[in-house]
Amino acid sequence: QQRGTLPIMARACVAGIFHGIGIHAKLYPVIYTISFMANFSRQQQERELISKSSKRQQRQQRIRKDGGWRYLLSEQMELDTSKSKNGMMTTFPWTDPMQIVVLGVFWVQRLFFTLSSVLFFVTSIGTVVILTYLAVHFHGQVALEEGLLYHFQRVDHRHNYSMYWYWIYLARGRAEVESLTATISQSSSIWGSIPLLPQVLLLGFSSLGIAPYDLSFALFCQTFAFVAFNKVITAQYFTWYLCLLPLCSDRVRWNSKRMYFALGALAVSIVTWLLSAFSLEMLGWKSHRQVWMASLFFFLANVNLLRSILNGYLQSKIESEAMSAKPGEGWTRKSKVS
Repeated sequence: QQRGTLPIMARACVAGIFHGIGIHAKLYPVIYTISFMANFSRQQQERELISKSSKRQQRQQRIRKDGGWRYLLSEQMELDTSKSKNGMMTTFPWTDPMQIVVLGVFWVQRLFFTLSSVLFFVTSIGTVVILTYLAVHFHGQVALEEGLLYHFQRVDHRHNYSMYWYWIYLARGRAEVESLTATISQSSSIWGSIPLLPQVLLLGFSSLGIAPYDLSFALFCQTFAFVAFNKVITAQYFTWYLCLLPLCSDRVRWNSKRMYFALGALAVSIVTWLLSAFSLEMLGWKSHRQVWMASLFFFLANVNLLRSILNGYLQSKIESEAMSAKPGEGWTRKSKVS
């Protein structure tokens, strides 16, 4: 059943309001903004193409069982078949700057020149600005400092699973011993931005390569990657992506040797980290480097698990159903050729 663009616009505005409330209450949902915009853009353009074209089968995606994001990315970029395998892109074109530029221009047009995605973005920003203004008005500058700015300069080194915790610990120690707070803070601000690069790349890839076709799976992967690569990881961060897992777990192949190994490695890394941290904080042993090694092990285990989940998703059984841009479906469905 065809639906007009009005419901999409209404959903975009309502979703933008709730998204803004979420960002105001807990800053980290801001990483989902591009994903929602990309998904709304695809929904709107798909419906516009269906309504304007009499040849619907030419406008639908044919999702292959071994395709997933690789096939869709090649379709987006309109790659030459000579540069792909069986008409499907096998890897991201890091060595082809022109193709990367084409992809960038493509998604700028999709995100900022599609009405539904623009409405979502504007309503989200507007909601955050209004709520922040009200908070500062009623509670003063402390609301802005502790509710927003604090997150950009947080450098906790205790109870931190992150592989960066030892660097944070040493930087704070040098600042206290040598009384060079200004120098350390300047160098920390420079080096502290380096860990953001892999986060930005992963978030950009998942937002533009996965979210338009399977929103819930993209949100899970984004949150998992964001936590794994973050400079601060406490136990509460695990709930950020675990609460999203039920939305997409049915589309991941869990009963495989690779998945069992990845889950087992993650469990061992957590136990190893907890034992090392216990010896440091509770027993007073000088096991800082052991905790750091355990943090590196934990990071590698998380990366391996994310890789297994992505591979398990691509290998999962895909039903032969009509293509849909509804959140949670998208590129897990094979389109019927009418």
